[in-house]
Amino acid sequence: MVRFSMSMRTNAMANSLYHRIYEVVRSIPHGLVATYGQVALVVGPPVTAQQVGEAMAALRDDHPEPPVPWQRVINAEGKVSTGRHQQQLLEQEGIVFNAKGATDFQHFGWQGPDPAWAAAHGFSPGVRQGRAAADEPQLDLF
Repeated sequence: MVRFSMSMRTNAMANSLYHRIYEVVRSIPHGLVATYGQVALVVGPPVTAQQVGEAMAALRDDHPEPPVPWQRVINAEGKVSTGRHQQQLLEQEGIVFNAKGATDFQHFGWQGPDPAWAAAHGFSPGVRQGRAAADEPQLDLF
């Protein structure tokens, strides 16, 4: 009989959760960004933005295939969380940052997965963040 410690169960749950997070992050198209919170909404409760951040940080040691475009997940202020390298990778994809290091979600924000994709993969379509509805006032970042 194999006994699993609490840490082994926790690691197995985190690993499964991380793979679901990675699946969502892989669906963010080239040239667009999503927030940690947005990814959490798509993965669904009880996932938090912090857990998404932990999953992205775990990619330093784990390199799943296919690769996870971790650089496309940024904070809610429109800024990168890991430094200049992340910003450079995004700029190579055509994402523009202002002098304060923030990008404009209206132009570069992911609106969430296609509802058919989300349903087929067992995810929530989430809140379609990113490009705002025409009647919503937005802070001009540029």
